[in-house]
Amino acid sequence: MPKVTLIPPTINPLTHLPSVTVRKRRVAGYSRVSTDSDDQFTSYEAQVDYYTKFIQSKPEWEFIIEVGAE
Repeated sequence: MPKVTLIPPTINPLTHLPSVTVRKRRVAGYSRVSTDSDDQFTSYEAQVDYYTKFIQSKPEWEFIIEVGAE
């Protein structure tokens, strides 16, 4: 008699929802500047703003914040 492998369903037949919980991907942006000039400071702010909005626009991502890490 051949061996049979049972593969469990991925959809709950009663609720029609996934039976496996999908974890959000943890994401952080990285921004930096190379000098202390005022022009670089506005560039840093622009980078932080861009990546913050971009990451938060993805519902399947979890935004992880770490400020001041060196």
